[in-house]
Amino acid sequence: MLGCAAFLSAQIGGDATFRFLELSNSPRQLALGDPITLRDMDISSTLANPAMVRGEHGGQVMVNYEPYFDGINRGTAAYAYTINRQKALVFDVNYINYGTFEGADSLGNPTGSFTGSEVALGLASSHYFLRQNIHLGVRLRYALSNLESYSSSAILGDIGLYYNPISMPLRIALVYQHLGSQLTAYEDIFEPLPSNLSLGFSSALKHLPLRWHLTFHHLNKFPLYFDNPEDVSQTLGGGTNQRSAGLAKKLLRHASFGVEVFPESLFSIRLGYNTQRAAELRILELRNFSGLSFGVGMQLRRLRFQISHARYNIAGNRTFLGLTLEPRR
Repeated sequence: MLGCAAFLSAQIGGDATFRFLELSNSPRQLALGDPITLRDMDISSTLANPAMVRGEHGGQVMVNYEPYFDGINRGTAAYAYTINRQKALVFDVNYINYGTFEGADSLGNPTGSFTGSEVALGLASSHYFLRQNIHLGVRLRYALSNLESYSSSAILGDIGLYYNPISMPLRIALVYQHLGSQLTAYEDIFEPLPSNLSLGFSSALKHLPLRWHLTFHHLNKFPLYFDNPEDVSQTLGGGTNQRSAGLAKKLLRHASFGVEVFPESLFSIRLGYNTQRAAELRILELRNFSGLSFGVGMQLRRLRFQISHARYNIAGNRTFLGLTLEPRR
């Protein structure tokens, strides 16, 4: 059970605890490949990068729900409190429930049922830095995990930077997520947290209602790519050579792509692709479109509805639902 959190993000490996924090915070994020360059009136844009918090988000309430794999349920929620026209505080909750399990001792005798869940509470804000088009944001989080009779807590922080060149549609963002330490450990064995350094770029097309996003994630763990011992080539002499990846291929494994059509309209279409998920979860004999994600967003007066779907493998895929209520203007 203690390894359950590691299962949630097996693409990176079981090298940290509180891995549920790396899951997409909203349907829009999931559909677009988890970009850090979203910046608009939607409060969900603040969850991946605290530098995106603005005064215009004030009064918004967001609730998202996802029936995760194998009976696991998770959800996120956020509320933005207005400080002034330029500033706001965003409160967010990230929750996951692993369900009920049947326990047994070392001999296989039943010991009763038990549950597991994790939750994180966050507070974020931002302020322009040096110039109005450069914003620095910070999010603080307290996370708590209860797995059977074991528990752990942690304090974490996200630091985000956002830059928008004047008179240009280009956006550049840099985020370092989940920096911190466990306060209490499961069995007095302290583990690292799932830190993630990401660099993102985004721009809009001049003559089409489309905005693209390119994100390089987990740059602090470069390279994620590993040489497959089965990936060999035949030599003229009948031997084999191990194929090794170049720098470009290793960097590509850190990349995710997203495209949003009609991003500022009442109805938008989203498409994303995660190269790491595609490479690590694909099955050569079957076509499941692993790594692909898509979704839509629709605004009805003060209510914004979002839904997304992400392809993983034949064992299961993900569907994420979200509602956002905007204040009366």
